[in-house]
Amino acid sequence: MVSLTALLTVWIWMQSQTALGQHTCPSTPQSSIDFTVKYSLPHFQTQKPIQNIAVNQDNEQVYIGYQNAVVGVNSSMNKIWEVKTGPIGSPDCETCLACDVEVKPEDPVDTDNEILLLDPDLNLVPYLYICGSTRYGICYFTDITLEAPAPQCLYTKERNSPTYCRDCVASPFGTKAMIAEDGQTSYFFVAASVNDRITQTYPRRSLSVLRPLSTEDGFEMVTNVTVLPGLRDSYSINYIYSFSAKDYVYFLSLQRENPYKNDSAFQTRLGRLSISNPEMWMYRELIVECRYEPKRRRRRRGAFKGTVYNGLQAAHFGQVGKDLADELRVAEGENVLYGVFAEVNKHGQPQKNSALCALPLTKINQEIEAGEEACCKSSTEQLSRGLCHFHCPCVNVFFLLVQNSDSRCTDKPTLVSKPYYRIDLFNSEMRNVLFTSVLVNTIGTHTVGHFGTSDGRILQVTTWCWAGEYAEVGMHYKVLNVDVFAMISMNPCDITSLVPSTGPGCAHFKTCPMCLNAPSFMNCGWCSGICSRQEECSSQWNKKSCGPIITEFFPKMVPAGGVTEVTLCGSEFQSALRPPIISSKTHIVTVGSGTTPSITEIKPDYGPLFGGTVVTLTGRYLNTGVTRNVKIGDKKKGTLSSIVCHTEAAEAVGELPVKVIIDSLQVNDTKMFSYKNNPVINSVFPNCSFQRYDTKLV
Repeated sequence: MVSLTALLTVWIWMQSQTALGQHTCPSTPQSSIDFTVKYSLPHFQTQKPIQNIAVNQDNEQVYIGYQNAVVGVNSSMNKIWEVKTGPIGSPDCETCLACDVEVKPEDPVDTDNEILLLDPDLNLVPYLYICGSTRYGICYFTDITLEAPAPQCLYTKERNSPTYCRDCVASPFGTKAMIAEDGQTSYFFVAASVNDRITQTYPRRSLSVLRPLSTEDGFEMVTNVTVLPGLRDSYSINYIYSFSAKDYVYFLSLQRENPYKNDSAFQTRLGRLSISNPEMWMYRELIVECRYEPKRRRRRRGAFKGTVYNGLQAAHFGQVGKDLADELRVAEGENVLYGVFAEVNKHGQPQKNSALCALPLTKINQEIEAGEEACCKSSTEQLSRGLCHFHCPCVNVFFLLVQNSDSRCTDKPTLVSKPYYRIDLFNSEMRNVLFTSVLVNTIGTHTVGHFGTSDGRILQVTTWCWAGEYAEVGMHYKVLNVDVFAMISMNPCDITSLVPSTGPGCAHFKTCPMCLNAPSFMNCGWCSGICSRQEECSSQWNKKSCGPIITEFFPKMVPAGGVTEVTLCGSEFQSALRPPIISSKTHIVTVGSGTTPSITEIKPDYGPLFGGTVVTLTGRYLNTGVTRNVKIGDKKKGTLSSIVCHTEAAEAVGELPVKVIIDSLQVNDTKMFSYKNNPVINSVFPNCSFQRYDTKLV
């Protein structure tokens, strides 16, 4: 008899399909956001790149300036009027007919619209001010209440000359301007990039404050200052953004650290002028930086280094919502300057490595005042007042300002020597992105940012996750401008698109949990497998909970009569909560029943006692289930499957039953496997031969 230990047990031997390999849920989760989604948005396309945008909140109109034209469009992005500002000499040029200005034949003829400003009191003075790069930078105004606005000239020939021109405002190298009111008077605060030619013929100034005349035919010069003659061609100041708040007007610029060294590093500077006392001795400058400082555990590993983003690319001045206010440790609704920065090399070229910093205005002013006090404190080394490119020598005087016992130390222009910096809110995650524009507004408690990129995209982000996984709730959509009532310019694009602050849609959210976890102001819900807004859903729209999501399951077949673990891959197998929670559990286990495996053939059905015979078991559904004690494998033939195994050694000759164990099911059959005596070699004939490789033994 054959002992029980000699019973033949079939073990699965195939290596290609294993329980730990094929039947494992993917470790990489499915992407939850589709950044390739394109939205159809109302837009207006100009003939040339957009240079300036002014937004009228009162009548829901937008005024767009591009080379040789300014157009007005309504909230549907349809043109309502157009004013031609060039080319000079063209019969279509409407501004050319408004002023008597003699220009040189060699002067440029195409007009870049450098300044586009609305009057602060549109109810009394419904004017749009336009200042161009041609005709010595003179300005015009149009009445926007008219169906066909006609430009009026802010220039009088008799009051201006090639050596002194108070009505010459804009520079062709770039100009930023703000209008601020003090009492019943409006002042134009202007910052312009200049060179020697611009300052010598119908001169324009680096910084100037102008008051429009009541006769509406020009300006009165209040104060001005210009880069020193020896530096005008070598030391360029690129003015990027301007804004006003309460008592001051602010200008942001990019310029070299040292005006006397052409290879010195670039700095971002913030200049401040008083509205009530707009004199240059009240002028202040502050160096601002955006930095990334790695956490301590990262610093110890040495994998990350700190970064100084020295070059401002764009900025927006607005308020802060509660979510970001808590992070910045400021009051909700406080005024904040949002700036997108990049690393700028010694040639002034921005690199694709961007950052976002939020600078509270109260803190900016505190830093300026602290810098004033530091300059005025008695010490062994008196701090320089800086601004050597505006005045000389670099001491506590300004344009030979007479000092006497009555003059105060603080009544002098000052560059605060200590940089004021903030930390990147994106935590250095924008290493392959160059931001070119920014707009930030508040919706409820949320602070929502739109960021234009150099490749013509916009990233929308809610700030409650800026310090972490911003992309998990962000959207990236292919448009070229934002929100008609809160527009950002994406030069050199030529399309203005209307995008609500709530975003263009919800279709970029690919999963129900991500859809329902979107900020509430986006109004996203789940509709038959698609994230959408309720008005876009023709079936049941759900904003409260998500059902389980199954992406894969295995095995596909299980043996009847046994207990098999079935693995479901996906998410949300936990109870759906509100708001939904994305489960970290990737599979659940259940029991199943199904097909009935059977053995139909054993080939060969015999073998020697010492074992090692390769045996193929053929039958139905032998490839079902998950485990067969070792590994999984199958060889199918029609509806049949095969299992290949090696026999174990037996103790005695005889027939043994065959069984296959699939999961917890034992498959029995009447067919037997016979162990026979081990083969014995009695003789070899012939027992010799020639040395050839094809000799056969009989």
